Parts: sequence; C-alpha cells; structure tokens
Amino acid sequence: MISSAAVTDSGRVAQEAAHILLVGSAARLARALTRAGHEVTTIPLEDALDRIDDRVEAVVLTTRGPEALALCGRLKTRFQVPLLPVIVLRQRPHRAIGAVAPDAWLRPTTRGREIVARIEELVRIRRAELQLARLNETLASLAAENGELYQRARLDAARTLALLRELQHRVRNNLAAIQALLVLERHRSPRRSLDEAIDVAIARIRGMAALQDALSVDAGAVTLAALARAITRNMVDVFGSSSIPACEVQGDADVPAQVGSSLAVALNELIMNAVRHADARTVRVAIERTNGEVVVQVIDDGRGIASAGSSGGGLIIARTVVRNELRGTLEVVPTASGTAVRMVIPVPEDPPAQTAR
Repeated sequence: MISSAAVTDSGRVAQEAAHILLVGSAARLARALTRAGHEVTTIPLEDALDRIDDRVEAVVLTTRGPEALALCGRLKTRFQVPLLPVIVLRQRPHRAIGAVAPDAWLRPTTRGREIVARIEELVRIRRAELQLARLNETLASLAAENGELYQRARLDAARTLALLRELQHRVRNNLAAIQALLVLERHRSPRRSLDEAIDVAIARIRGMAALQDALSVDAGAVTLAALARAITRNMVDVFGSSSIPACEVQGDADVPAQVGSSLAVALNELIMNAVRHADARTVRVAIERTNGEVVVQVIDDGRGIASAGSSGGGLIIARTVVRNELRGTLEVVPTASGTAVRMVIPVPEDPPAQTAR
C-alpha cells in the first residue's frame, strides 16, 4: 500500500514503512533503507530461518557462496503464495541454479538508492498479492453465500409451489363439499324455514373454514382440539350465546390435513346437532389417540335420542363422511343423561404431511 501524499525530496512517492530483513553485513544498505523510513533487522545467515515471521516483507541476502542460494531456496519453498520477496546482492551466475531463484539479482556495486527502489517495488507487489488473495477469499465467500441463498430460494420456491397446489386442492374440495351440503339441504324433508336454513348453511361453511385455525405451522397436520374449539366458537357466532350450551374440549391429537378436512365436516354436524337439538347444558368433545386410531366423541347431557339407529340430517352427513371418506365408524350411544356419538378414525402413527398433486 502506498501512502497518499508522502513525497521525498527527490520527488519519489514514499512507500509505507516495511520491515526488511538483511542477512549478512551491509551497513550502507541498512542506513539507506532506514533513511527511506523502513525498519531494518540485520542477522547472520544461520539465524535467518528462525527470524522470519509475518512482519517481514522482504529478505535481502548480502552473503556469498552456496549457503546463501540454499537459504534462498528454502525461503522460496517454505512460504506460501504470495511469496516472500528475496533479493540477492551479487551478480547473477552464468550457470543454471535450478527452478527456485530469488526475485531479484542486484550487483553489490549498485547504488543504495536503486537497491532501495527495487526492494520497495517488490514489497508493493507482495502487498498487492496479499490484497488480491484477501479479495479472492472474499469473492469465494460471497460466491458460497450466493450459492446457499440460491439453493434456499429454490427450495422456498418449490415449497411455495407445493403449498399453492395444496391450497388449490383444498379450496376445490371445500367448494365441492359446500355444494353437496347445499344440495342436501335443498332436498331435506321436512324443509327448514329460510332463516334456519341460512343459519345452518353459514354454520357448515364456517365449520369448514375453522379447519384453517387448526392447521399446524407447516400446514401438514390438523390439531383436533383447536378444530373443535374453533367450531364451537362458530356456533356461538351463528346461533347466539344465549341458546348455546357450555362447550368443553378434552384431549388432543394431530391428524393429516386431508383427514382433518373431512373430520371437520363430520364434527361440525355432530356439534351443531348437540347444540341445537339436545337441550343440553353441556356439550363435551373428547379426543384420544391410541393404537393407530383417533377416537372423537361428542357427548351431551341433554334429552337423548329415541334409539341408537336415529338418522337425522346431521347424522346422515356425519356417517357418510366417516364411512366413505375416513374409512372409520360412527356409533350413537344413548345414555342415561344424554347422548354420546363416537367416531373411530384409522390414522397411522406419525402421519406424513399430505400434499396435493
């Protein structure tokens, strides 16, 4: 690095001080380097290897003989790129000295100013190499980071696409289910009043929408306790709190989203039946998972039903969904203090995320 606006009396741009190692005796050269503002350390040949550290930016060999060339070879092979500059103060030999050679040969009679200029030039080159090496490391790090960001973006895009397909699949299924429920209500006998039919339709649609509140973070599973609570809240919103019994949810289980979507329809019908027709004070939803099955019971303390084979509109829908879509069973059990409807749904342990294709 060249310092900005530092100029010597001769007009030459002054270089930032460097630590120069002189191997051998060269008092005049040491004084010239010191006058140029550099730090100079003079050591004998046998101590040179031990005195090389990260602070040394150039080595000047002033000794003669094969020992100096051997030291040059050891220095040039010991340090990694960018290489430590090595200058030899002797005339270049006529014979070949091998693949390893110093960075500069300078005659001993060369003026001190010229030697200093050559050393400073090699130091500038070494500093530029260091900066280039650091820049290459930074670029390599940025390239690796960009590669990770690209991979992450690609995975996020694939996940987003899968979620969009899943959403499209669920919307299509929900619309089909809403259409089927409306058609069933249209052909119901006896017919409901218009206001009642609209309230029931709203409750059914909101019951299906409650599925979204029960989806886990990764949208791969449905939390049944959250689903049951969302459905009971919807009953209060649609039919009013004054006519709704107290609702409780006990236990919990996670099921795949596809199972949860169908179970939401059946559970909504059973809870709505208990809330609207049982004259109950309490409606309890009990959830349990055991032996590869999920058991969901809707229990009320109301007036009960005439027989276990009763088949009101809500029960018909719930039975159809449980049998045809969930491959489970639904059992109505009259009790001394109300009614219990028990659904048993086969669900494998640790269900994988269900993704539409």
